[in-house]
Amino acid sequence: MASEHEQSPFIEPLPARPSLEMQQKRAKELLRAVWAGDPDALARVRALHPKPPAVEALKLADAQLVVARGYGFESWAAMRRKINSLTETPVEQFRTALHAEDVDRVRELLEQHAEVRAAVNAPISHFDSRPVARATKNLPLLDLLLAYGADLNLKSAWWAGGFGLLEGCTPEEAAPLIERGAVVDIFAATNLGMFDRLRELLDRDPSLAHARGGDGKTPLHYARTVEIAQHLIDRGADLDARCVDHESTAAQYLVHEAPDVVRLLIARGAWFDIFIAIGLRDVDLVERCLRDDTEALDHRTWQGTYTVAHNGKRPATREEIGDRRGDVYRWVFDHNMSAIEAAARLGYDEIVELLLGHASPTQRLLAACGKADRAAAEAVTASHPNVVASLRRDQMRLIADKAHANDTAAVALMLDLGFDSHVTGPDDAEPIRWAAFQGNADLVRLLLQHDPPIGVPDARYGGTPLGWCLYGSVCGWRCDTGDFVSTVRLLLDAGERPDPTDLPTGRDDVDEVLREYLAASRDRV
Repeated sequence: MASEHEQSPFIEPLPARPSLEMQQKRAKELLRAVWAGDPDALARVRALHPKPPAVEALKLADAQLVVARGYGFESWAAMRRKINSLTETPVEQFRTALHAEDVDRVRELLEQHAEVRAAVNAPISHFDSRPVARATKNLPLLDLLLAYGADLNLKSAWWAGGFGLLEGCTPEEAAPLIERGAVVDIFAATNLGMFDRLRELLDRDPSLAHARGGDGKTPLHYARTVEIAQHLIDRGADLDARCVDHESTAAQYLVHEAPDVVRLLIARGAWFDIFIAIGLRDVDLVERCLRDDTEALDHRTWQGTYTVAHNGKRPATREEIGDRRGDVYRWVFDHNMSAIEAAARLGYDEIVELLLGHASPTQRLLAACGKADRAAAEAVTASHPNVVASLRRDQMRLIADKAHANDTAAVALMLDLGFDSHVTGPDDAEPIRWAAFQGNADLVRLLLQHDPPIGVPDARYGGTPLGWCLYGSVCGWRCDTGDFVSTVRLLLDAGERPDPTDLPTGRDDVDEVLREYLAASRDRV
C-alpha cells in the first residue's frame, strides 16, 4: 500500500455539492483511462488502492474504491452514504432506510429530524404506500414506527384505490398487526376469511358490500371461501364489478386461487369468458364460450380486448372501457396467452383437444407454435401451405411474444416456418432485441440468420440490439442467468458497434469482451 506521502497529492475534500452520479462517472472515466494506459490514472490507482491489481484485471469496483479513497473514505459504500446524507433530504434518506429495513438508521433519522417524524405516515414508498407497509414482516421496525406515531390503518394513496395493510396478508402475517391495532375492515375480513367480522361490518353498514379497496377492488374480489362470497352476494355485492387498475372482475381474479368461489359466481349469473371456463376445467362452459364468442380462440391475454383503457392516472369511464376485458389475466395465466395455450399450460389435455377441434388452421398453427410442437405445426402447414403467408400482423407477432418469453424452441420453429422475424411485440421490439435483452445467445444466433436490424435504434427507447443486451445484462430479468458474454460476442461479430463511453457497463465479464473488440479495432486501424 502506498505511503501517506504518496497518497496525499490525490486526496481532496468532497465538492461542496457532491453528486453520486458524478462520482459514478468519475469512476468509469478513471477505469477507461487506466485501460488506455494514462500515467496519471495509473499513479492514482497505485497510490490509493490498498492492493492495486494489474491493469488488465482492474474492475469497476476497483475504480470506485479509488475514487472513494481519493475523498478520504474507506469504501465506496461509505462515500455513497455520506453523499446521500448531503444530497438527499432527510425524508429521502428515511425512505431508503425503510426499503433496506435498516432499523438503526430509521431510528437515527427519526430521532434527528422533525421532517422525518412528520413523514412517518406520508405516502413515500412504492405505489404511494405508507412507511408501515415496509415493516409488516419486520416487527422491530414496525414497533419503532409505531412509537413515533405511525398509523396502521392509513391506506396507501395509490391512484386506483388505496391498500390497507391487511388486504394482502395471510392470517399468520395479520395476527401481530391486529395485535398492534390494525383494524379489520371489510377488505381485511374478506381476505382473511373472518366471516363473523364480515357479517358484523355489513350489518352495521350494508353499503360496504360495494366499497372499493386497493386497486379499486370490491370485497368480492378478495373472497376466497364460498361462505364469504355467498354472504357478500346475498348482501347485494355486484357480481361483475370491475376493479379500477386492472379493469377485471372478481371471477377473473379468483379463477385459479378460489375456483369454487368462481363457480358460485357463475351459478349466480356472473359474466365469464373462455379463460374462466378453462381455468375451471369446465367443458360445458368452454363449449358455451365457443358458441357465444366467435373470437374465443383468437383472444390473447395482455393484447387487444384484454388490455385496459385507463391511462394510469384516473379510472376509465364505462364508455372508454367499452368491450375491453381488463388485463389481470397476464398475472393469473401469463402474458400473451391464447385460450389453447392456457389450457395446455394447465395440463388440461381434454380441453386442449376440444379447443383444437373447433380451431381454424391458423389457430391450430399458432397453438402448435406456442407450444413449440413442431410435428403439429408442420402437419398444419403441410395441409395448408399458405397458412403462414396469410397470417395477420397481430397473429404473426407471436414470434416476438415468444422471444419476450425467452422461448427459444418456439421462436426457432416459427423461423423455420417462415414467420417474419422483424415483426414487433411487447414494447414495440423485434425478437432480436428481446433475445439480446435476456442474454439468450442461442436465440440470438438463430435470429442473426434472418437479417435482423443490426445497429438500428428502436423507436421507443433508441437502443440497438447491443444496447438492449448491455442494459439487460445489468438491469434485466435474467441478468443473473443469461449468457451475456456470448450474446455480446455474437452481436459484435454481426456488425454491432459499441460506443467506448458505454464502458464500463457494470458487468466486468461484458466489459472484457467490449475492450477486446475495441482494442482489436484500434489495431486494425
